[in-house]
Formats: sequence, C-alpha cells, structure tokens
Amino acid sequence: MAKSENTPETPQGTAVSTEGVPEVESVPEADSTPQTGTESFTADAALVDELTAKLDTATGELEALRASVTELEARAVTAETALERERAARKHGLPDELVGFLRGTTAEELDAEAATLAKYSARSTTGLGTGGLDPTDGGLSNVGALVQRTIQRTRTR
Repeated sequence: MAKSENTPETPQGTAVSTEGVPEVESVPEADSTPQTGTESFTADAALVDELTAKLDTATGELEALRASVTELEARAVTAETALERERAARKHGLPDELVGFLRGTTAEELDAEAATLAKYSARSTTGLGTGGLDPTDGGLSNVGALVQRTIQRTRTR
C-alpha cells in the first residue's frame, strides 16, 4: 500500500486576472504645507464658540422638556388615582363626603376600601324619617287630621 503525503500543493504559475475589476483612482495627496496665520485659527474658534452656544441652548431646552414631562406624568398619575377613587366610591354607593377617606393607589386597593366604608356608611334609603309624618298623606290640605293621626300613632307605640 502506498502512503500519500499530507502536504498542500502549491499552485504552479497561476495568474490573477484583473479583467472586470474597476480601476481605483489615486487619492490626491493632502496639502502638506501647514496653514499659518491667525485667520484659520480665529475662524475655527468662532465656529467652536457658535456650536458651543447652540449646544448649551439645546441642553437647556432638553432639561426644560424633561422637567415638563416629569410634571405632566405626575399630574396624569394623580388624575388616574382620583378617577379610580371616584369609580370605587360610585360602585359601592358611597356619599361624596366619604370619597376622600379612600386610601390606596391601585383599583383593587381602592375597591376594598370603598367596600369597607360602605358597610359603615349611615346612608339609609328605606323607611320614613324620624319626623313621624308620612309625605304620601296628601299634603297639608287636612293638617288637623294629620296631627291627630300622628298623636294617635305616638300614643300606641
């Protein structure tokens, strides 16, 4: 059996063709003479000063916009919390006087607070008041009869 060597073959006389490859233009050399004089320096300094002033102005405007965004975000959070507080209060039938007692930042927390306050709310929608007169008795046309019935009701109790 013959052993084969593991050596790479070197190409013998292969030529690279440059057909179809665009020709690169030569880059002109930069002016090697240094600029002397203060005109160039003064113009550059003026440009730097102008750009620095623009950058300072833009930075100031950016900071003002960031402050405005922060303020508006805080106002939006406050408004959303107030809206959630109102929704929870209306859902549980709380009077307006008790809405301010709702604590919490999420809808779930406010809903739980409203449910608790609604249990202790003194709002009563059934029955007559404590005055003893029934508003459905027909008005004040027969006041004497109303007074007599009221007296009789209080004596029988």
